[in-house]
Amino acid sequence: MQRPPSIVRYEQLYLASVVISLIVGLLTYGTRVDLLAANPQVATLAQPIVLGATAIGLLISAVLWWYTARQPGIVAKWIVVVFAAFAAIGVLLAVPTLMRDGPVPVYAIAAGIVANALYIAAAVLLFRADAKLWFGEAPDGDDAEEAA
Repeated sequence: MQRPPSIVRYEQLYLASVVISLIVGLLTYGTRVDLLAANPQVATLAQPIVLGATAIGLLISAVLWWYTARQPGIVAKWIVVVFAAFAAIGVLLAVPTLMRDGPVPVYAIAAGIVANALYIAAAVLLFRADAKLWFGEAPDGDDAEEAA
């Protein structure tokens, strides 16, 4: 089956979100290591923890991308949706953070909000009629008319 337009657009938004998140991660690497190193119990492991968490996050993103945009998997779709819900909560929590001075630069918080917004927009596309067909879901009555 050829990938439907909603899935192509989903892939673009999803990958843009991952790239922006990775850039933010690179720009805030030192801050994240310093925050972890402030705890004496994990100070010596701060760098490996940050690097490991980043690698695991990229691996999870790659697997979810593959099983949503390239090889349709309904479980991956719903994991993306759950992560999008967490992203929405993250946006709500990040907005007040922009108003106060903290260890994370304002540009990083703003870029994180953009990355989360792109992720949420991508997840919404998974519910369009052509995307439902991609995942092997039966379209609703209204969706059937859209897909035709």
